[in-house]
Amino acid sequence: MKGEGVERGLASWYGADFAGLPTASGETFEPGRVSAAHRALPLGTVVDVTNEKNGRTVRVRINDRGPFIAGRIVDLSRAAAEEIGAVSDGVVPVTLTVVSLGPGRRTTPGRKGPGDEAAVTSWAVQAGAFASEENAARLKERLAERYPQPWLEPFDGLTRVKFGPYPSRDEAEAARDTLAELGLAGIVVPNR
Repeated sequence: MKGEGVERGLASWYGADFAGLPTASGETFEPGRVSAAHRALPLGTVVDVTNEKNGRTVRVRINDRGPFIAGRIVDLSRAAAEEIGAVSDGVVPVTLTVVSLGPGRRTTPGRKGPGDEAAVTSWAVQAGAFASEENAARLKERLAERYPQPWLEPFDGLTRVKFGPYPSRDEAEAARDTLAELGLAGIVVPNR
């Protein structure tokens, strides 16, 4: 954390794809419960996260590691994102203020916590999510020329475009990194 326990940056949220998986703290992730992931703060740390767009604040406990996307400082559970009005935007500018440090160890940013990959047997890359199934199908066709087995997955009124699977997170991350050559950015997710 910078300065006096205040950090500014981007917050994102994660939900159903990770439901039931273990967090870095060993707890089971439940999108309907208020919690958050941070790369470096000790597990168990309590922070206030304020959405700079609307001034709404939620108090969360850090129980996981992430986000692993450049520029983002905290990943919120869906319930936490709902409390600050961040679900529809997906990514919002926030101020994160430490309320109390947890008993866990700090982690070097970029290093994965102890429970990050437990119970995940393979990984996929999500290359996009579209309101239009037609647009999703076009991206799927484009990806089929270069990546293994792209597929469409309906979720919460959107159609996700994914490809894989990959046996390790590292292999999926390497594949995701090549999306930049196509002008795309993706995320690595557990394959279900």
